[in-house]
Amino acid sequence: MTIQNIEDYIREGILKTQQPDFSRAKYLIEETEKSYLSLKLIKENVKISENTANSIIKLSYDIIMELARAIMLKRGYKAIGNGAHEAEISYLKTIGFNYKDVEFLDQLRYSRNSITYYGKLLDKEYAEIVYKFLGKIYPHLLNLACGLKRVFIVHRWGGTSKSDWYLWLKNELEKKGYKVEIPTMPNASEPKINDWVDHLKSHVGKLDNETYFIGHSIGCQAIMRFLEKEDFNNRIPKIVFVAGWFKLDNLENKEVKEIANPWLKTPIDFNKVKQKISNLTVFLSTNEPYDFVEENAKIFKEKLNAKVILEKDKGHFTEDDGITKLPEALNEIN
Repeated sequence: MTIQNIEDYIREGILKTQQPDFSRAKYLIEETEKSYLSLKLIKENVKISENTANSIIKLSYDIIMELARAIMLKRGYKAIGNGAHEAEISYLKTIGFNYKDVEFLDQLRYSRNSITYYGKLLDKEYAEIVYKFLGKIYPHLLNLACGLKRVFIVHRWGGTSKSDWYLWLKNELEKKGYKVEIPTMPNASEPKINDWVDHLKSHVGKLDNETYFIGHSIGCQAIMRFLEKEDFNNRIPKIVFVAGWFKLDNLENKEVKEIANPWLKTPIDFNKVKQKISNLTVFLSTNEPYDFVEENAKIFKEKLNAKVILEKDKGHFTEDDGITKLPEALNEIN
């Protein structure tokens, strides 16, 4: 493959970001489902021969690429111009397809082009291999194309979208078909409740029952306060809080205490939050530097019916504590 990384395609102008196009994606999914059923009927009723090999190879490739485009359109991407197909194939790596499969698909692109543009006749043995390859990846592609589960990761006080374990978790969730966003929260060194809640709302938009949240430290507070204000009559399927708190100790200085005070003293209507959550898991650490581990755990359990998991010696779950991956949170979302 000429260019390996999605970032390169974006710099080259081949891959564009845009508003998600759900209607176009829906059309592509419906058309590929029809094509796949047609291909299965052909395969079941007509043996692959030298006469049908080219058609099966081309149709298999087109089905895969149309589903890849549907996935990209739902996530706000569109490939254009020369290199568009290569960009679409490379994109599959970012959603969990292994290099071997991506490499095979790229070789299939060459084969399809040789049929389309040069009239080359390919043999039936290769057509059989292509058809088996399609059968292997089609269900996963279709599942990714049909689903759009969103995950919002809200970072900690003083953090950024690239801090700690956020990018690792984003990458792992995207491999499993989630659309993941890590909003850069405003004035992270001096966080204010209304600013953070409003900013989160601007990113989330309309809540639905395929929206998930992961919060870290003050990010947990922001999510609760956001949910408290939302007019939402359904339930969020899963929320994960990491180092969440209601009480803090050992704050560095008077300035920090003044910033923390509104978050500590402004009450949360737990009933309004609880009625919008199906399942909440909270991770706390035995050596939490800001203390009140037992008290915070008790509030989460009693007020929000949370499952609280106490991890050994993970501090405040930051990169300074050596935490750059968090498979525990990934497992909870799964």
